Amino acid sequence: MLNVHDFTARAPAREGGELLAQLLTWEAAARRAASVPELHYLVANDTCHLVDHAQLFVVKRSMTHRGWRIVAASSLVSIDHNAPLIRAIQAAIPGDGDMQGLSAPPDPALEDYPFEHWLWVPGQDRAAHVFCGLLFARSRPFATHEQLRAQRITDTMVHAWLALTGNRPVRRLPTLKKSHQMLLLAACVGALLFPVHLSVLAPVEVVAAQPVILTAPFSGIVTSITVAPNEKVVAGQVVVRFDDVKLRNEASLAAEKLQVAQARLNEVSSASFADATEGRGISIARADRDLAQAEHAYTTDMLARAQLTAPRAGLAVYSDRREWEGRAVQVGQPIMEIADPGRVRYRIDLPAREQMDLNPGSTITVWLDSQPLSSLSATLVDVSFLARPTPEGNLAFAIDATPVPGATPRLGARGIARVRGHLAPLGYVLLRRPIASLRQTIGL
Repeated sequence: MLNVHDFTARAPAREGGELLAQLLTWEAAARRAASVPELHYLVANDTCHLVDHAQLFVVKRSMTHRGWRIVAASSLVSIDHNAPLIRAIQAAIPGDGDMQGLSAPPDPALEDYPFEHWLWVPGQDRAAHVFCGLLFARSRPFATHEQLRAQRITDTMVHAWLALTGNRPVRRLPTLKKSHQMLLLAACVGALLFPVHLSVLAPVEVVAAQPVILTAPFSGIVTSITVAPNEKVVAGQVVVRFDDVKLRNEASLAAEKLQVAQARLNEVSSASFADATEGRGISIARADRDLAQAEHAYTTDMLARAQLTAPRAGLAVYSDRREWEGRAVQVGQPIMEIADPGRVRYRIDLPAREQMDLNPGSTITVWLDSQPLSSLSATLVDVSFLARPTPEGNLAFAIDATPVPGATPRLGARGIARVRGHLAPLGYVLLRRPIASLRQTIGL
């Protein structure tokens, strides 16, 4: 460690006293630094009055202990480590060693650098390992007394740096021997070749198995739904009523037409006994009567369809009563399902980008949102060959799965399912999606 007599060597008495006062003031400020970045800033920007320089770089060892990293520099607010100048300076800093003067190396990035002479002052930790240093740059060589001052500044910085970091100034990555590196590489290769199942997480919903779907028999307006969502119904119970004003009027009009046609046919038949010429109108009257009878049967049947009844016992499954009452529907539009709560299945939407080969009978694991801490098992039954858009706007393949016996979830429950595919190396499983995305991007 240098003493103050070495620091003020070859300086006049007044100048030496001023330098000593400036040194003591700066050292006190360095030891009051609250953090390592604050210390770096103080060293880089508040030492120009102690050692004359044009630019000063504060550097430290990299985490790999191979090379240097500039952490602060005078006249620079931040360090861009991708800049050619910074990279060239980091490459020019020598390895472990003593203080030495340097000349600018023949690097194209330093051709326009205005300062030719450098002074490198390394700093050592308590184990005598060089972990940091100061790099001074200016346009003229450094004298011996200036090198002593630079060493004193570096020693003070090292002392404060070690105190702030608990004698661990630089975080270093562990280094392995070549034999250990080969073992680690072999272990990684073995892990990448280890066979695992392809698996995908996809949304799942519990739906009814083979439900009876009630659709609109004609285009009209839903007047009322007589059952609440998920309410039990019995066979023959009225569940949906449509507006039947028009249908009742048409049925009444058809009945009157039928009566008129029947009276006309009776009149013609009676007249044919008295006048043979009237018998020619019997066929026409009978055809009119048959037409009126068919129209009456049709309107009567449509009036009967104004009320939908449950074809079997079960649960009435639909969204909300308020969404349907007073709403106009088209013929064939689904309104409600009559489902058996004891017969359910899982409907899984497998994203199209996650498509893989699946075989019926594969095991699927399901986590329902209502039971996040326990899983349910299911068996894959069928996979669609055509992708369809989901309500979220994504393309997905529909997968049907049946729950294992003894585990019947609630209708309408949702969650996440893990679908397992065939065995493949772990490396392929990890890189399958990146490779597919890369091929789609570059078009190969």
